[in-house]
Amino acid sequence: MFQKLKFFSIFLLFIHAFAYDNIDEALKNGVTKGDIILFGDYQKLSSKSSSIITPNNLSTYAYLGNTGYILGNVRLGYTSGFYKNVRAAISFAAALPIYNHHTKLLLPTGNTDSQKDFFNRNQAAIGESFLEYFDGDTNIKLGRIYLANEWSNMLSDGFWFRNKTINKLLIEAFWAKTYGRIDYYQMTDFREINSLSLFGIANLGIKYDIFDELLSLKAYSYFAPNVFTAFGTRINALFNVWNLKIGGEFGATYSIQHSSNTKNAYVIDTNAFINYKEYLSFKIGYIHTSKDSGMGNLNILGDTITPFFVWGGKAIRTQKNANLFYGSLNAKFQQFTFSLTYGTTSFGTHHRQNEIDFTTEIGITNNVFMLFNLLNTHLDSQVIPTTTQINGGIRLRF
Repeated sequence: MFQKLKFFSIFLLFIHAFAYDNIDEALKNGVTKGDIILFGDYQKLSSKSSSIITPNNLSTYAYLGNTGYILGNVRLGYTSGFYKNVRAAISFAAALPIYNHHTKLLLPTGNTDSQKDFFNRNQAAIGESFLEYFDGDTNIKLGRIYLANEWSNMLSDGFWFRNKTINKLLIEAFWAKTYGRIDYYQMTDFREINSLSLFGIANLGIKYDIFDELLSLKAYSYFAPNVFTAFGTRINALFNVWNLKIGGEFGATYSIQHSSNTKNAYVIDTNAFINYKEYLSFKIGYIHTSKDSGMGNLNILGDTITPFFVWGGKAIRTQKNANLFYGSLNAKFQQFTFSLTYGTTSFGTHHRQNEIDFTTEIGITNNVFMLFNLLNTHLDSQVIPTTTQINGGIRLRF
């Protein structure tokens, strides 16, 4: 909750300082940014055969096989200044494959290696683009927006509403129709979230700050007609001790599956962390999914519960009766950042998959960065093969 309050306070000061009464001034004083990335990906199977994981959505889609590609990636974005309480943003992205190790694969998304991750039909797409209103208490975004909460980490077409008129109480809601991902490591189509209803999906959440920034409680629900209805709660605690922040979270979410052939699902997650200023963070955690349905449809928009990369953590995201124990270390020193996560997931009856994820970004100059990511699954099971994935590249930011 403290981070939410801090965000609203800083944003309010920003508006007072940089809001314009003239729309021409707001447009002229907008911010333009972009980057050019040379990106490559290599994936090697150490055992078992290639497999395709497509439970029901893009957020958990994966092709696990021997692949390699190099491509160029360009992203451009513009955000206007505030005209009174309103501003607009638009961004674009395009990717052009330079090398594909295979050109005759039989994937649901194409025939080349790069199309396992970059399968937008036109090799170009509109990224995050929205119209935004903010008056200090109420924040509304409408358009293609990045929804970041417990059960979403995708771009979605819809609207997002947040309000803190009532002291200590934050109300959040969103509605979305289509979803996809536009990033340097993946560019997908935008598809219907709910193929069984024109409604899409809706979310409502209420977060209450119990003891200032020390303890907060959140309750939320999701509704996708003919697919699922979910209810959940999350408790956050944070204590400041000298230069350390010590805290933890507990979350529980239950999903009523609307299909008569699918049993209800639930997810329980908890973690504890310790942070040193803004430099170091260490976290340990545990996640458990339901015996009969795993996560069910809860992660139809992805999630921020699991600690792995968007392309990792397939066992916990797709398998039933999963138990993940993990530890993660994050560090940031000037222009050098890295994250190291190790987890072991048991699932089904006698299966286990261990995984290590490492990601880093190194600033060579203020505008040139090196990217490197490593994923390795080991102690393989019959369900998810042992695989090593390496990707990264050079990013030129402007």
